[in-house]
Amino acid sequence: MEKMKVEILSRKTIKPSVPTPHHLRTFNLSVLDQDVLAIHYGSVVFFYPSDTSTSLSISQKSHSLKNSLSKILLHFYPLAGQVKDAVTIECNDQGACFIEAISGCQLKDFLTHPDPDRLKELVPSTDPKTIRSTLACILLVQLTSFACGGTAVAVSVSQKFADASSFCTFMQSWTAMSGREYGRVVMPKLVGASLLPPLDTLITSIPPPTTRNCKTKRFVFHESQIANLKAQVAAAMEQQHQQQHRVTNVEIVLAIILRCAAAASQSKHGTSRSRKSALLNVVNLRRRMVPPLPGNAIGNLIWKYAVMFQESDVELHQLVSKMKDEFTNVCNDKLKRIKSKKGYKDVRDSRKQIAQLLNGKLADMNTYTCTNLCSYPFHEMDFGWGKPVWLTSPSNFKNLIVLLDSKWGGIEAWVTLDEVEMAIFERDQELLAVASLNPSALINYSRM
Repeated sequence: MEKMKVEILSRKTIKPSVPTPHHLRTFNLSVLDQDVLAIHYGSVVFFYPSDTSTSLSISQKSHSLKNSLSKILLHFYPLAGQVKDAVTIECNDQGACFIEAISGCQLKDFLTHPDPDRLKELVPSTDPKTIRSTLACILLVQLTSFACGGTAVAVSVSQKFADASSFCTFMQSWTAMSGREYGRVVMPKLVGASLLPPLDTLITSIPPPTTRNCKTKRFVFHESQIANLKAQVAAAMEQQHQQQHRVTNVEIVLAIILRCAAAASQSKHGTSRSRKSALLNVVNLRRRMVPPLPGNAIGNLIWKYAVMFQESDVELHQLVSKMKDEFTNVCNDKLKRIKSKKGYKDVRDSRKQIAQLLNGKLADMNTYTCTNLCSYPFHEMDFGWGKPVWLTSPSNFKNLIVLLDSKWGGIEAWVTLDEVEMAIFERDQELLAVASLNPSALINYSRM
């Protein structure tokens, strides 16, 4: 398939519909935001078929997006500001960057075999010129129209300000505003430093992830395959007399990916010495805080933790047990004291461990990171011309695993590995017995 050509037509700044009041011009971030790099963006691309029900033109859709974005930024005003330093956003109404682009290809041709390299052209946070011209922008949006009339709306939000739940809350409110369903607009609760004030000094310096010599592939795990693996894992855990907990779809998919990725790494290095591995995962703090936070609380309200394992314990039931044990430990121990002095020590210790795992200086160690977007209603995001036919969250950071709900059931996994390891991983017969390698994202859409 020839390279998709995307031409950027314009770059504009969208400011809040009403200036931010002076007393709200400084937004103080929490200790959980403090060491997150502002240049790291979380991105989701939503694909929409050509619209026959409302007959909106591309220019009308563009106007609706920009107009509704301006209105919703009134409430999500830090998104229109600039990151001033590690603990502060200057809410100066600089605005969000809105890019309009056009592609000469058909949407159905692109979605038949989604290509991670071609996806980059649809994402504003991966365009060097955009980044240079919008330095310190927290929110970037790109509307790309295809030859068939279909569209892609890519939204990139700095991870300095928002986790996956915050991103979803913003998208729910923006799409509701755009579709004029004002009763669905969710007002954000901007907690920031009022919840957990930042420390006087930076906790630790976490190195930026590498993208060099990496390859990204998409795998789709269908519901029936996941159900079979869950039954096998449950039976194995029962034989080992392990405490029974409900095994989740995400745990099963992560376990098989980690098992095969660890095997690929071991094969590449060709050593008889067992390599160690770590999975960096997160817990959503909102409903686990005491008292719990509302679902519309905005920020990096997550706890990052590491699950350690090695080649000798990568049976699926062992990996699932390790994930559950560490998750339970975080929820029952660390989260209960997070607001205390001991809790701040836990934050420091956790971030130091993560920095050590990510700096690449530990011998015979692989560190994998999971971005889990499952269970969020991203497939419901309707700007006023229908729900997306497909969506994805592209990234090419080494050893990153991105999980999303498949519209047709099951889970889509985007896995990025060292290119040599990926060549081994993508041919792993155990993996291919339960997952399809980059199948079509379409079933039957004639409007593309």
